[in-house]
Amino acid sequence: MPQNALEKLVQANDGVLRVSAAIKLGISAPTVYTFVRRRGLDRLSKGVYADPNGWHDEMWLTSLRWPRAVFSHHSALLVHSLTDREPASLSVTVPSGYNASTLRETGVQAFYIKPDLLDMGKTDATTPDGHTVPCYNLERTICDVLRSRSSIDPQVLTSALQSYVRRSDKQLGLLSSYAEKLGMSGLVTQYLKVLL
Repeated sequence: MPQNALEKLVQANDGVLRVSAAIKLGISAPTVYTFVRRRGLDRLSKGVYADPNGWHDEMWLTSLRWPRAVFSHHSALLVHSLTDREPASLSVTVPSGYNASTLRETGVQAFYIKPDLLDMGKTDATTPDGHTVPCYNLERTICDVLRSRSSIDPQVLTSALQSYVRRSDKQLGLLSSYAEKLGMSGLVTQYLKVLL
């Protein structure tokens, strides 16, 4: 019976099994690990396994593997429909001092920020595949792409900024507040003067 419940759990989560979810259902850890071996699931991170033959939402899997990472920059532009260009790689922000070597090994671009600024503007967003992941809001995303403008395609940057200023849900006061906390008020003001 636990095998059937585990199989249903894998199917319900797009081929992904979290050991913690199975344990919450009353299935013992040894039973879960036996199932993982027999089923041939790949280990993604501690307690997270995936069907090697399945198609997976890379943003969601990244958030499961690195729970402290927040989607930012080009990935956040895509989630917020500020660009229609699929990024070459996912981009996340992690706290300074965080060992992001495994992120980089998997092709994820990691940006660093002071730990006390990591949660500023953090929200939940829905990936193009329908999963919920941690992501920066519109205003924090605009600040991030402006701060990293030398590593962002100029066309993507210009298009994203133009899309942002046309949006009815933009919050210019919040953008100014974030810019001040990030020490980039002058830069944001300079760009907004041109666009508004």
